[in-house]
Amino acid sequence: MIYVKKIATVVSLAMLLASGTVYAEGTNASVAQATQKNGKAVLSSAYDYLGSLQKYAVRTTVVNTVVEDGGSIETKRTSDVKVQRPDKFRIDSKGEYINRSVYLSNGQFVMMDNNEKYYAMVKTDNGIDKTLQHISKKLGIILPVSTLMHSDMNKYIHPNKVQYFGTRVLSGVECNYIAFKQRTTTVHMWIENSNTPLIHAAKIVTDASNDKGTSDMVMTWDTTPSFSDSVFVFNAPKGASNISIKPVK
Repeated sequence: MIYVKKIATVVSLAMLLASGTVYAEGTNASVAQATQKNGKAVLSSAYDYLGSLQKYAVRTTVVNTVVEDGGSIETKRTSDVKVQRPDKFRIDSKGEYINRSVYLSNGQFVMMDNNEKYYAMVKTDNGIDKTLQHISKKLGIILPVSTLMHSDMNKYIHPNKVQYFGTRVLSGVECNYIAFKQRTTTVHMWIENSNTPLIHAAKIVTDASNDKGTSDMVMTWDTTPSFSDSVFVFNAPKGASNISIKPVK
């Protein structure tokens, strides 16, 4: 049996319940009253739209920068996420310290370490939402891109205040720029300013005395993907070892 510690990453926005006031990074310019929007409504619309998508793919590129001893350490990770509601997903993540694939299909959750050649399989409740809740509460596993798979993230993120800082253009896409804060963590998000309000980028800044750093996340979406059900089926590679996961006490 192995014990899997809770995977708490700064890109897992589901862990953030925000309060307080934050300020737009790099600017102190106010937003004109005529263009002012409700920041909470912008955030809510993004998650409502994401929850309405039945099949989609998204590539997330994350650069984490940790400040240590006057210097900084930077790591990069890319995750390819495929979702087919209500009960299938797959995540393939690669980075300097990770090469992992995660599957959900027919109520079976699988984590595969592609470098070490071992995998764990767990029967869960049917459905993406219930599976994410199950592995979090029972196994202590929080997938860093879980916020992009829940059907209703408004249940998990409900900040007291969301600041709106107008629009910015990211890679040719006009986005609403919002931000919110919890204690020492500030979350910036850029959400497409259209009737398809996809989250195109996020920046998380942590400024705790013993935990300083930033996480920059860029998302590339495909809302009409052509993948088939077979991509969600796990087939153990030859020579791979099946291990167990010990529930969190």
